[in-house]
Amino acid sequence: MFSAKLPEPILFHPLKHHLSFIKSFVECSTATPEAELKAALRTIGGSQLDLYTGSLSPLQIATEMLQYLQERHLQQPAAYQHYLATAGAAYRLISLSDGTDWVVRWGVVEDRYVHLHPARYAKYTLRVKANVLKTAIAAVITANKRGESAAMDVHFINKVRAEWLALPPVKDLSLSEGLGSMLALIENSAT
Repeated sequence: MFSAKLPEPILFHPLKHHLSFIKSFVECSTATPEAELKAALRTIGGSQLDLYTGSLSPLQIATEMLQYLQERHLQQPAAYQHYLATAGAAYRLISLSDGTDWVVRWGVVEDRYVHLHPARYAKYTLRVKANVLKTAIAAVITANKRGESAAMDVHFINKVRAEWLALPPVKDLSLSEGLGSMLALIENSAT
């Protein structure tokens, strides 16, 4: 799910790629119906992703990208598409003001043709499995609604994984591909 609040033609999925946005999403979720939250989590997908942990907001990222396009006369879809095609790949790598690298490619959503996400293993990013991220978000939301902590209770995590995400149980949070770390990262400032 891309953010419709960002200016066109930017296509960016902050629930999948932006830690501060995720923390805000978790904080604001207490009044959101569970079905709506589950639907939002499904948009994260099931593969690996890169999560931006830096200080630029989604709007700042979009604004810097728009400035980059304007400076290079790439605001029109045809010019942008030609720019991507001349790279020899279907994407380009762009650096933003905080020194992070971002991948830009062709977006498939109408009027959102500049698809943007953090570059793999870039500065201020974490490589994470989508199911780990979804589990951490769902667990912290559920724990917050109960006034509890989700950090290291395997039984609680497995219940959330089954009920919210239809995922199999994990045996140990510390061995679950960074699940314990991701829970701590999201929970520490979301409560």
